[in-house]
Amino acid sequence: MLKKLVLVVAATVALSAVFCTVAVAQSWDVYQVNYFANRNNTAGFDQVVNITNPGVQGSPLSATEGELCANIYVFSADQQMAECCACPITADGLLTLSLNSNLTGNPLTSVSPSSGMIKLVSTIPVGGACDPTASSIMPAVVQTATEAGSVAPDLRAWESHLVQTTPGTLFTTESEFAKAPLSEDEAAFLPYTCRFVQYLGSGKGVCSCGP
Repeated sequence: MLKKLVLVVAATVALSAVFCTVAVAQSWDVYQVNYFANRNNTAGFDQVVNITNPGVQGSPLSATEGELCANIYVFSADQQMAECCACPITADGLLTLSLNSNLTGNPLTSVSPSSGMIKLVSTIPVGGACDPTASSIMPAVVQTATEAGSVAPDLRAWESHLVQTTPGTLFTTESEFAKAPLSEDEAAFLPYTCRFVQYLGSGKGVCSCGP
C-alpha cells in the first residue's frame, strides 16, 4: 500500500512539473527584445525589423484566422519609451518595418533616439483590432491562446543592425529577437506607459505598421 502511495505521489509531482514547464515555456514565447544602434548615422542608412506569424494559432482561411498582434514598444537608451504601436500579422504573414520611418520617425520628444531597444509582445486581437495600450495584455502565463486580448506565443522576429567598428565605417549584421519571460509587472507597465506616451504626445509617440 505504501509503495502504491509513493508511486502516486511521484507521478503527481512529475505531472505537475510537466504542466509548470509548459506554462513557463509559453510565458517565454510571448515577449521578445532586441536593440538598435547608430540610427542617426551620417550616411542615412536604415535598419529593418522583420516579424513573422508562423500560423501556429490558425491558418489563413479568412482575413483574421490565425491573426496575431505584434505590440511594439520602442525605448531610447536612457530608458524612456519613445514610441509604441500594435500591428496585425495574419497567419503565414510577414511584417517588415523600417527603424527610421516606422519605429523611430515619430518620437514623443521629436528627437529620434540613436540607440535603444525594441520590445515585442504577441497578443490575440480584440474585435479584429490591435491595441498596444490594452490592459488585457496582463495575463503573463498563457494556458490557452484563445481569449481575445490575451498574450499568445509564436511570433518570430529579426532585426538588422548597423555596426561601427571605426569612425565612418558601418557594416550590417542581423540577429533574432531574444525571448524573455514576461512578468506581470512588465505586462502592466508596457501598455500603461504606452497609453501615457500617446496621450501626452497628441499624435507623437505612435509608431506605424507600414503599408
